[in-house]
Amino acid sequence: MIRAILRVIRHLTTGKDNSTPDVIRIGGILIGAQFIVLATYDSIALGHPFSPMDYGGGAAAILAAIGAALRIKKSTEPE
Repeated sequence: MIRAILRVIRHLTTGKDNSTPDVIRIGGILIGAQFIVLATYDSIALGHPFSPMDYGGGAAAILAAIGAALRIKKSTEPE
């Protein structure tokens, strides 16, 4: 079970060769986690109403930026 989880994490954080760490993928995971934590904090701790449209727009912008960065970096991926 632990090996399967570690394998998934390795696939998510490395390049095509599954051994070279990828800064864009690692940064994307950290930014996504921070986005979720801050949105939750804003709604629960600060008491602001949750806006699905604003949340969806922000999530879409983050995903688009990560996708664009990965596409630009595609030519430098190790085989």
